[in-house]
Amino acid sequence: MNTVRDYKIINDPVHGGIRVEGVILKLLSTPEVNKLSFIRQLGLANLVFPGANHTRFEHSLGVSYLAGRIGSALSLSEDEVKILKVAGLLHDLGHGPFSHTLEALLKRRIGRDHMVITGEIITGKRGGGRIPEILEEEGINPGDVENLVLSKGMARSEETLEAYVDGGGQVFFKGKEYLNQVIHSAIDADQLDYLLRDSHYTGVALGMVDLTRLLNTMVLYHNELMVHRRGIPALEGMLVARDLMYNAVYFHKTVRIAERMLVEAVDRLGEERMRSVWDMVDGDLLCYLKGVGGYPGEIAQRLMKRDLFKSAYILRSERVEDHHLEILKELQNEDRRREVEEEIRRRVGGKEGDVLIDMPMGEAAVSEPRLRRADIKVLDEKPIPLSRISSFARALQYRYTPSWYLMVACDRSIREDVAKIAEGMIFG
Repeated sequence: MNTVRDYKIINDPVHGGIRVEGVILKLLSTPEVNKLSFIRQLGLANLVFPGANHTRFEHSLGVSYLAGRIGSALSLSEDEVKILKVAGLLHDLGHGPFSHTLEALLKRRIGRDHMVITGEIITGKRGGGRIPEILEEEGINPGDVENLVLSKGMARSEETLEAYVDGGGQVFFKGKEYLNQVIHSAIDADQLDYLLRDSHYTGVALGMVDLTRLLNTMVLYHNELMVHRRGIPALEGMLVARDLMYNAVYFHKTVRIAERMLVEAVDRLGEERMRSVWDMVDGDLLCYLKGVGGYPGEIAQRLMKRDLFKSAYILRSERVEDHHLEILKELQNEDRRREVEEEIRRRVGGKEGDVLIDMPMGEAAVSEPRLRRADIKVLDEKPIPLSRISSFARALQYRYTPSWYLMVACDRSIREDVAKIAEGMIFG
């Protein structure tokens, strides 16, 4: 006797109607997943792009949907498609407030890594929720989902790519490398969703991806995910879209200023109070900072009123010379950066914390390690790195994103004075 399974249709503005049922429907009812509805996908980008109020929940649902579509396009088994959809839905469970904004700070100060926390929630090592129980009820090993989300057990490092392609010993994968790659690779479901979703909500028409073409040209070769040569134009378009979105949205200078202000406010809480931050959502954190008072409270008030610092000096990538790079390397040291901020602040007479230096690429290495990855493998008669075929891919591997290396931001009352002395004080 046939029975109709319980299901729901969720209307997603990016992917249309998404049918959810079975294990996905059960997981959507958990507090851990629903917490993501109160964490913005793009942190404080809504202060610049008013429509950017979408959440980690929407993104996670989209990644689950796309992971399932990729699995179906590759003719994977029903069980493989199911675990991909689960991993896509749960991949961001460990995020703290304002998504990636505070990630580098909290990892540096208190050792909190959202990926590790995600794995601990999935396996029940943290929080005591029902997620592991739900997975086991559906015949899914929570440890297998954790492995996909954390990319554990990836069979090969990037360094072996040339040997693989050039015949210095063909590499054949015994495990299902492609499952990891659907969740974590240069063409994974996560990246495809956030480019489409962020472009939609910000109104910046630079993140568009030919999703249909990519899905139709994805292939498996010796247990690895590749794209057929016919998909090269779609691949190039995706890489260009990613680069443009980073420059236009993720590294927009005003977005970076707002995020840098929030990071400074949280940093001044001290490590003990900082430990409670990770379990908050966006609104919780702003209220907490206001309650603390002092500098953190002032910054929270300013963010809520959009009373932001202003950029006083920017070192753009086309102006960078060797002597700049030496000093930029020194400023990667947090203590040194703080010394320079304080030196500039004292020179112009501002209040403590009124001058901030931003160097975004260091944080991007933590929050988005795929940014520099452009060497996707293309299958013709044999696998070939995309950069050998595409001048676009070659150029993007060497292009610096964002278009600037360093910015000095400050309270508007001291902006003119900081603008006059910043370059000389930093670079001599």
